[in-house]
Amino acid sequence: MNNHELRLRNDLAALRFIHHFSWLRAAELGTLMKPHTATAPEAGARLARSLVKRRLVLARKLPEGAGHALLLATAGVRLLSEYGIPATSGKSIGYTSGACWTPPSTWKHDLLAHGVLCELFKRGYEVLPEAEIRRRSSNMAKLPDGLVRAPGNQGQWHWLEVEHARKSGQHMHHLAAAIAAVSLGQVELCGVRPTRCIVAYFATTIDERGHQLDHRTRVSKAVATTAPHDIAITFAECARKGAAGVGEVQLITTAVVADLTSAILKRLNANGWHHDANNGVMQAHYGRYTAFIWQDDDVEDRWSYQIEQDGNPTPAGYAEKISDAKRCAAALISVANAIGR
Repeated sequence: MNNHELRLRNDLAALRFIHHFSWLRAAELGTLMKPHTATAPEAGARLARSLVKRRLVLARKLPEGAGHALLLATAGVRLLSEYGIPATSGKSIGYTSGACWTPPSTWKHDLLAHGVLCELFKRGYEVLPEAEIRRRSSNMAKLPDGLVRAPGNQGQWHWLEVEHARKSGQHMHHLAAAIAAVSLGQVELCGVRPTRCIVAYFATTIDERGHQLDHRTRVSKAVATTAPHDIAITFAECARKGAAGVGEVQLITTAVVADLTSAILKRLNANGWHHDANNGVMQAHYGRYTAFIWQDDDVEDRWSYQIEQDGNPTPAGYAEKISDAKRCAAALISVANAIGR
């Protein structure tokens, strides 16, 4: 491959990344172009200068010393089109008055999302940013800040949510409801069905009142009061880099205990688990539901559980401890109630 062919390949890849994300800074572009090299920031800066000089992209200054946003220019759209890649100009992003450009009001939130997605891309995840999701699923009321697929053939798709400011109670409830729906596999978009959630935030965030925000605790409490069953959430805790960029990202997976499941389990325990000596099955009742648990004869230290509603049993599940089997049965009742409403 000669130098001309190599530059064209790099140009097309860079322009496509910018289009997918709607806009990028040179730092994030460098990570996407050279995810496994220490010189990615310098490479991104050189590539950005070249693209701007050849008028393939527009460079617009971000506030607070956060650098420049790279937007797709008409010439960049035309170049992508020549190679069968549909794209649109980024001239409509933000607001321009004379020589003054104002970014979208969400630019800090978007920059945090971009930084997390680029870091996950560097770790081998497949990523879809919100701008690309919106193009493919414009009819959905609630969209994630990204979709990411864990490395490997069996990698799960994750719904990415970015927490940048203090949400009101109503907005936090909507977030928790979305996380619960994803965990139940009820959401399909862009041809995929995410089943796990990643919630990203800066480790140190001060709200408009001057108070330190604890995003992990706030989200966990909202999910606990909303979700019908226990949910494992991965929190992406981000260090700041510069004015608004993302530095080191720590992934922390936390099991959030659902209040609804706990309440149903408490009722099952209060009603009593009745043991059938003939088949070794224990059962307890909750309204029109019956929960069953039994110890497997074939597998040591394994308990089975299932529920029955109006004579219709669910498939059996498995747990290592009797207490876990009882909780899982309670979760099945909670989920069945949630779906039936």
